[in-house]
Amino acid sequence: MARKRPDVMETLAKARPEELDPARLAGSDRARDDLLTIMSGPRETRGTRAASGPPVFGRRWVLPVAATAVAAAVVVGTLAEGTSGSEGTRTSAGPSATGAPAGTPADGRLALLTVAARLDRTANAGAYWQVTTRSASVGVIAEPVPGISVVTAETQRYSYGVKSGARSVWVSGIDASTQPRTARDRQRWEAAGSPKELTLATGPSGGRLGVRIETARENTPTTATISSGDRIAALGARNVTYADLRELPGDPAKLKRVLADLHAQDRDGETSDRTEWTWQQAANLIRLPVGDDVRAAAYRVIADLPGIVSLGEVTDPTGRKGAGFALPATGTPDYGSVRPELIVDPGTGALLAERRTVVKPSAAAAAAGITAGTPVDYTVTVEAKWTDDQPTGQPTGQPTGQPTGAR
Repeated sequence: MARKRPDVMETLAKARPEELDPARLAGSDRARDDLLTIMSGPRETRGTRAASGPPVFGRRWVLPVAATAVAAAVVVGTLAEGTSGSEGTRTSAGPSATGAPAGTPADGRLALLTVAARLDRTANAGAYWQVTTRSASVGVIAEPVPGISVVTAETQRYSYGVKSGARSVWVSGIDASTQPRTARDRQRWEAAGSPKELTLATGPSGGRLGVRIETARENTPTTATISSGDRIAALGARNVTYADLRELPGDPAKLKRVLADLHAQDRDGETSDRTEWTWQQAANLIRLPVGDDVRAAAYRVIADLPGIVSLGEVTDPTGRKGAGFALPATGTPDYGSVRPELIVDPGTGALLAERRTVVKPSAAAAAAGITAGTPVDYTVTVEAKWTDDQPTGQPTGQPTGQPTGAR
């Protein structure tokens, strides 16, 4: 009787060392090392795009429905956690924030596509999709203590109710504070009499804005309803439902077309440059209650943006290591030459943080102690999860107004 032929795949599986089991590699140090090895290989440099005007990266992110007016006082995309004196300092423990490390390809597309392929699969098993972020931003002061900088920081929680009757809420101002950025700034502020009311040198739109020095103990978090009927978020200038989000295409080419249509509708958006607008919206999709195929497609859309580069391994403001990616730097009225960056976990595809980092400070920023490599704002994703529990607290008021062009 003829012998049964052995199953080749079964034989190979039995011969595979345990440490090479794919199930054990997901999210492991080995997975991260593999990504960095891919990134370190020689590749042709992609062309970079010319600056098309001052960017306002981080100023117009996907916000909850009806939350735009409330968020007007908050710079989304903010800066370093910690005590006064440590906020706003260089956070990258790896490569220089002013250029890719030696041996790292200038083209970050392959590395980002690898991230997309490793995106974790998260089951939708709850009434709420909840995201907790920690943000901070640097402000250069004009009066009454010119030449100093301050850091405004806060934690926010977004709870998107995705089931019928589930309320969506936004808790803002958790541990909110504004303090002198460095010990030098504090000394100069105290020498001037420790004034509470300060004026920024340049606002997001070129005007002057006021800021108040205060500690976290002086602030009370605010909880507000962010849904309008069944619309739970704003994508570009359009209010969208959970069903709308779940219907977004997981094909990157189709998702790119959807974003292009939204950009054409967002004529009043603060970011007119299509590349940076697409970067912003695609990055924010990753935090919304969308399918993992859409998150992966969003990474692939970002990977195909012109001029994107890999920064190699970097450290986010909370100390987590990840793979960094950036667009070319462009000029800003408040900081000088600044570039937008993303930090992602290469093993799971999780978005760890977005930030803007100074490449060449303006004269005013340099006078305030801001140097090349200083992140001037960031948003860190502390946690993103499905849950059946709503954040504690009752709404203290309804946000006034809707996103521009709300439908």
